[in-house]
Amino acid sequence: VEEHWAPEEGAGQGLAHRLHQEGLAGPLRWLENCLRRTAGDREEDGISHPVPLVPLSEENEDAMEDRRFRALLRQLGLRPPASEQVRSPSLSPSRPSWYGPAASPLFAQESFWRIPAALTPQQLRRAAASIAHHSPDPPGSPQGLVEPPSCPQD
Repeated sequence: VEEHWAPEEGAGQGLAHRLHQEGLAGPLRWLENCLRRTAGDREEDGISHPVPLVPLSEENEDAMEDRRFRALLRQLGLRPPASEQVRSPSLSPSRPSWYGPAASPLFAQESFWRIPAALTPQQLRRAAASIAHHSPDPPGSPQGLVEPPSCPQD
């Protein structure tokens, strides 16, 4: 059941700033890019469907394990996997918490956090803008030269 909850203007801004200062600039750029790309796809296609956030790099996987990063995802209106909404006692300790138990054939649940279908392109762009880092990068930082990592789409 898809919830119709919309993030407030500027949601997550303070938390995103703290996460950026704590070294999560890369995952924040990845998340911002995913939100912007999903907004563009929804405008172009005229349809909305939930989009999984699939962390393909170790840095993004680590961020998805960070409880503060997950708190930011919630503030932005993103939804955890069904297995995180209702904790299952059969979670394997060897699997990361962002992955959930869906890899087990006994479960037919979601594995990844999702951008809900209910979020409009405008809401997604506002969410992306609220986590964008606007102050200059430290001297010698290559971040301004690097293309933001792409967000995989199904």
